[in-house]
Amino acid sequence: MAKTKVNPKRVPPQPRRTERGELRRLALLDIARDVFLERGYEGTSIEEIMRRVGGSKASLYSYFGSKEGLFYEILVAQTEAFMNELQIPTVADATLEKTLRRIGTTFLKVMLDPRRSGLFRIMIAEAGRLPTEVVQRFYDKGPHRGRMALGHYLELQRLAGRLRCPDAARAATQFFDLIKGQPHSRTLLGLSAFPEGLTLEQHVDSAVNLFLHGYLQHS
Repeated sequence: MAKTKVNPKRVPPQPRRTERGELRRLALLDIARDVFLERGYEGTSIEEIMRRVGGSKASLYSYFGSKEGLFYEILVAQTEAFMNELQIPTVADATLEKTLRRIGTTFLKVMLDPRRSGLFRIMIAEAGRLPTEVVQRFYDKGPHRGRMALGHYLELQRLAGRLRCPDAARAATQFFDLIKGQPHSRTLLGLSAFPEGLTLEQHVDSAVNLFLHGYLQHS
């Protein structure tokens, strides 16, 4: 199915930000997120969102331009929170294994969060119908940004002599894939994240151990 193109004329200029206006914008995002999670992308209407939040549709359009723009801003808010929670170091600390366990634990908890995994389901379901620009911008602000930040950290650790990974960006992708793995797949299918007898901590520990087994610099 061909993807639609974003018409710049459909997106009005952002209104001047005021404290009251920002609170209004955040309230719209919160309520809209709940409606999208309940009804999916196609089942969500601007009318239903405004019925819950109150006010006119004009205010929503002035902030987000369209339903597509609103959904994109919800995803952006989630990715910003995601990056803040990861807190990937920008220096080569001396606690590499401990840092990777912390990043892995935080990352997996985010991926397994019911609301975030729900939005991810919607994103995957609608990726073929959403404008290419929306999908690309989300990827750049979310998955790609996280991998680049971790890749930078791993490269610093390589330069510090602790890792042997000639392609730090690829190593970052492999790390996140190891962490996400089966628990995320099970969650997307509506199953419990972990089989009986396995905990999140155990899963992260084994993933970090496997990662370091491949990349740790041995003297």
